[in-house]
Amino acid sequence: MQFGKRAYYRLLLMPGLASSFRYAQRDRATIFMLHRFRDVESRVEGLDPSHLRRGLEYLRRNRYELVSLAELFERLAGNGPKLRGAVAFTVDDGHLDQAEIGAPIFSAFDCPVTTFVTTGFLDGDLWPWFDKVAYIFSKTRRKSLSVRLGETTVQYNVSPKSGRSAMSEDFAQRCKRVADDEKNRAIARLAREAEVDLPDTAPPGYAPMTWDHLRACERRGMTFGPHSVSHPILSRTRPEQAAWEITHSWRRLREEAQNPVPIFCFPNGSYVDFGAREIAIAREAGFVGAVTAEFGHADVASFQRGSDGPFKLKRVPFPEELYFVAQYVSGIERFKQIVRGLASSAQPLR
Repeated sequence: MQFGKRAYYRLLLMPGLASSFRYAQRDRATIFMLHRFRDVESRVEGLDPSHLRRGLEYLRRNRYELVSLAELFERLAGNGPKLRGAVAFTVDDGHLDQAEIGAPIFSAFDCPVTTFVTTGFLDGDLWPWFDKVAYIFSKTRRKSLSVRLGETTVQYNVSPKSGRSAMSEDFAQRCKRVADDEKNRAIARLAREAEVDLPDTAPPGYAPMTWDHLRACERRGMTFGPHSVSHPILSRTRPEQAAWEITHSWRRLREEAQNPVPIFCFPNGSYVDFGAREIAIAREAGFVGAVTAEFGHADVASFQRGSDGPFKLKRVPFPEELYFVAQYVSGIERFKQIVRGLASSAQPLR
């Protein structure tokens, strides 16, 4: 790391400096997005729990307002106190480590958090397709793989140890660009080519929380929203499947949870992964809005801009580095965006 960057990152954590930029967070909030939590015993890779604790300690020490997602939606709509850089936490998918590792940490800091669960995963009917891809690449003993995916054939040279995660990520990204039915067929072809038997239910390391886990987490203060039934890329599904994924996941969550949150989380969550069709289905199902995986802050102006505004809330991946936590929540990130915008607009026309 260059000296200038090191000095900048140290300055971010100096008492009082970050707070001087909070004016840039007026009418804005940070929604953090998390997924897996590292568990050495279960060989789960993810965010080191110590990084979450350190981040929460920083937020509490600097008196940031930690709010529930439901309250944040209310205040974005103009109900309640104005936002001054509030922070909300979300977790996606519904894996077991989120209940056993993540929930106790959030509870220890009295920090509200909403977890979006893939209901078919908790029902034991399936396990996420991206986990299947990762499992296949981790288990194969083949030295090379050649798999048809859509109209192309992809090839991988599989080394004994290194590079498998990158190959898995590459194949998963390619899966997102084909129809959902073709994605599932391609994963089945990958498993056959790799000579890996896929279990019917998620093996250790990929296991879901159960509905009992969910209710226990509710007693700790965690709330839950739906994240579809099977986690497809909704824009790649047929109309009837998109409707079922959204409405059935909401129905199952209402059957099992004590206090389900009427906020949807679009799978994968980029703006290309859902559209007007999915927003209309979610609105008709009774949701007050939805979160995405598009990078950015939630702000009042965007939320109140038309009927689709509440269904396009941006989030920020929770970083391991504490100085990035400070940058995102303090207003410094917003200040940098403003400066870049001014610099861009000042460029001479050619």
